Amino acid sequence: MHKKKSPKRRLMPLLLTLSLAGCASKPAAWQPEQVSAPAIPGLPKEARQPDILPWCSPTCSAGLTRERVSWQQRMTELERQD
Repeated sequence: MHKKKSPKRRLMPLLLTLSLAGCASKPAAWQPEQVSAPAIPGLPKEARQPDILPWCSPTCSAGLTRERVSWQQRMTELERQD
């Protein structure tokens, strides 16, 4: 009696051919898509900081910065003591 070929045996040459064809063809040179940086819109007028007032001097700003630094140092000292 003649045995029929199993479906697996019939598919093996097809799979072999497909795998060889896939390896033989050269892939197209792949280049990453060029993406430009996103545009950052300007802030609305309401969200912008006001211009420096004429009566506010740079030394006033520096004094405030020194005060903030000293406050921060005092707070961290208190945390270390706890």
